[in-house]
Amino acid sequence: MLKIGIVGGAQHWHTRSFSEILNGYDEDLARINRFPLYRRRLEGARVTHIWDPEVEQAELVAKTCLIDNVLQNMEEMIDRVDGVIISDDTTMQHQKRAFPFLKAGLPTFVDKPLSPSIEEAQLIVETARKHNAPFMSCSALRYAREVEEFLAEKETIGEILTGSSVCSGDLVFYGVHALEQLYVCVGGGVESVRNVGEEGRDIVIITMRDGRRFVLTVYKDIYYLFHMSLYGTRGWREVRVKDSDYFYSNMLRAFLKMVENGQPPFPPEETLEIIKTLVLGKNSAENRGAVFHLD
Repeated sequence: MLKIGIVGGAQHWHTRSFSEILNGYDEDLARINRFPLYRRRLEGARVTHIWDPEVEQAELVAKTCLIDNVLQNMEEMIDRVDGVIISDDTTMQHQKRAFPFLKAGLPTFVDKPLSPSIEEAQLIVETARKHNAPFMSCSALRYAREVEEFLAEKETIGEILTGSSVCSGDLVFYGVHALEQLYVCVGGGVESVRNVGEEGRDIVIITMRDGRRFVLTVYKDIYYLFHMSLYGTRGWREVRVKDSDYFYSNMLRAFLKMVENGQPPFPPEETLEIIKTLVLGKNSAENRGAVFHLD
């Protein structure tokens, strides 16, 4: 049985979701406290330790999701667990907690987004490499059922020439979802970005090295959705991601496999390219639609 530690985010959706999927939960407590109430379960691992700066929130998650140990210091996990999840806590500062675990060589998942800073994102990846720590960071939409279904029939629409991906929220913090699902479907190789929108109403033109262009639209005030349209030489497809139970559990399954075999499920260069695209897209909006190149 793999022992997993969760660091931070105890009052937010992801920590509660991950804990439910790995441990199950007391349904009465979960309902009273408005937990996600996911039904999927993964075997072979449990969250055994949790830490959060808000101790009461950590204790609530522990009681609801049957976690045995609430720690006063997050570093206490290092010799007690097989892998750690650094959960998004909505501050975009959660990633700073990863360093002691990476330096200990512990398999580490850093929740989305890896960082709002390109330099910090690169430092995290370099730290993981230096200490031989298995590492992954991504949006759970990389593992969406609807994305998998599209990939299984991708060839039926021929060569993908263009498309768009849309979601609500902030460009870096939440736009990572829309970009990651697009990235998985069309591949990497971003050359440049240009944001023809504005903060809160971001419309990012992504130019690939092969000349293709895609549009990433992230609007703060639109209704919650994850939607893609992809257009090829023989057809087109619409992809609407809805099954969060599936994409969270599927992502956790990939993390647990990494904990077991020490092999990241995808290269960290993909994560870095996604972060660069988002951050430079934000910079473009701040510079009146200037074109920013990734290299």
